[in-house]
Amino acid sequence: MHPRLADWPPPRWCVQPAHAWEELCTADDRRMSPRTPRCWGINQTLCWLTIGEVAPITHRATPEGRAEVRAESWAALCIAAGKPEPTPGDWRRLGADPLPLQRVDPEFAYGVWRTLSWLLGVREDWPLYSSWHRAAALRKECPHFYAPQHERDTDAWRAADQAARERAGAEARRWWEHIRAAVDRTAAHESTIAGSVD
Repeated sequence: MHPRLADWPPPRWCVQPAHAWEELCTADDRRMSPRTPRCWGINQTLCWLTIGEVAPITHRATPEGRAEVRAESWAALCIAAGKPEPTPGDWRRLGADPLPLQRVDPEFAYGVWRTLSWLLGVREDWPLYSSWHRAAALRKECPHFYAPQHERDTDAWRAADQAARERAGAEARRWWEHIRAAVDRTAAHESTIAGSVD
């Protein structure tokens, strides 16, 4: 029998409390098949951080620290947003070796990014609905994700899935544009300072 993901402690760089990490892993362990691409992205991210699978986007080994995780998160966001891959300058600023990105469904990449950005403390909203949300009577972000297989081959389910994909893509683009603009401003400022020192 495979150990549960929740049996692993949170990574040292994770800013979420241990009980929140455990709840996320437990919620993922409870997910029944079939998983949507987003749910697979969440699962593969947690497997990378626990049982030593390769990273879902770059196939990087288990991360030694925050730099590799931030790099994986940025690479996932680039795919989720439908934007260009990280530049050499991005990899350098992130402090991670540049690696080729896997060709994955943008919705899978969105699940990876949502998970890592929550664990890093960039986002407050959980990537997955958990028993905590259920106990607080909070609504599910994407209720169609939880439909049984026999209810998924319908026009209504496909329309809900398409709408969720469009919302995720639009959100990813907003975040990517915000981060890209901030990084470019910082790079321009660093270039100006380096020029004045020369």
